[in-house]
Amino acid sequence: MISALAVLVGCSSSGKGNLESYALPLPDNTFPVRSADFRAGPLDKIEIKVLDLPDLDGTYTLNIEGRTKLPLLGDMNLLGLTALEVAELIEVRLAESYLRSPDVVASLTPAYIEQVTVEGAVESPGTYDVRPGLTLLEAVALSGGAADDANQRRAVIVRRVDGQRLMATFDLVAIREGEAADPPIYGNDLIIMDGSMVRSAFLDIVRTGPLLAAFRPIW
Repeated sequence: MISALAVLVGCSSSGKGNLESYALPLPDNTFPVRSADFRAGPLDKIEIKVLDLPDLDGTYTLNIEGRTKLPLLGDMNLLGLTALEVAELIEVRLAESYLRSPDVVASLTPAYIEQVTVEGAVESPGTYDVRPGLTLLEAVALSGGAADDANQRRAVIVRRVDGQRLMATFDLVAIREGEAADPPIYGNDLIIMDGSMVRSAFLDIVRTGPLLAAFRPIW
């Protein structure tokens, strides 16, 4: 159930010359949860273990095309495969020449571990890599910037803190004009730009409430 509860952190400064850094709580974890269907991409790492064939055990890095060279098997294209699919492909290749019933275990580690998701009224909604020092304005820019129907007075950051999902609203116009500080973005944050085509229950709450640069529970 969605609820607009008491504000957890104080409001931002409201005037020029009084730019305090927002005391936003840090997230519980900046590492995204990787599901079983996570697929290999450029520069990702793959760890392989093969029963009774230790020469193939190891960690290998995919090149920009998603390919890598494995001992005995040579060049392999693993782009877009899940860890299970990688294991099955290696088993097929090994069964052709080396082992009767190969048993392979594979795991994938993404090259860019920390990511932010930008949704709502932006040009290119999606998931983007988080580099150190990334701010809200920069994250919106990564998504192609605000769409024509965007309400740039209301950008929402959703973050998990102490086991709760919290949200905060920010005024991008005020940030650009130097009237408010540009808050830092962390891995696993979700940014939603308000706009005429955006429909969300918790955004409805934000639209009707005061514009506070403060986190509050949403669910």
